[in-house]
Amino acid sequence: MNRGDVNREERLLKKQIMVLNRHLPRRRKTLKELLEEDRPHVLGNDGTRHRFKKKELEKIASFLSPDKWGQLKFPLYIEISSEMSDSRIKGKLECLVVCQILEKEDCGEEIYIYRADVKVVRRELPTTSQYIFLVK
Repeated sequence: MNRGDVNREERLLKKQIMVLNRHLPRRRKTLKELLEEDRPHVLGNDGTRHRFKKKELEKIASFLSPDKWGQLKFPLYIEISSEMSDSRIKGKLECLVVCQILEKEDCGEEIYIYRADVKVVRRELPTTSQYIFLVK
């Protein structure tokens, strides 16, 4: 395989990843903003409206003090990379929420979770968590 083929394959992979991520929001909103909305939602890059369940947002709000609501943005991203067998959650508040859901105590600003834990997070937070696909 020559160098041109490798670059072509990398470009093709990046393009496919972009297609997988087209559902991601143009702008993420804070928990505070979403709790104030009658129908909490964000608009995706593809023009779709992603709605959040109010009860789910209220559940997450119960994990945090109200002064933190303006710092936590939604949706929470579950990062999936072709180079890792696990998934990553980044951000201090994001990790705190996920650790509450998973009943784990050791949370920092970045955690790695495996498929079984991802299933739990997605089951408990179906509207407030989303996959984001990464390519290096």
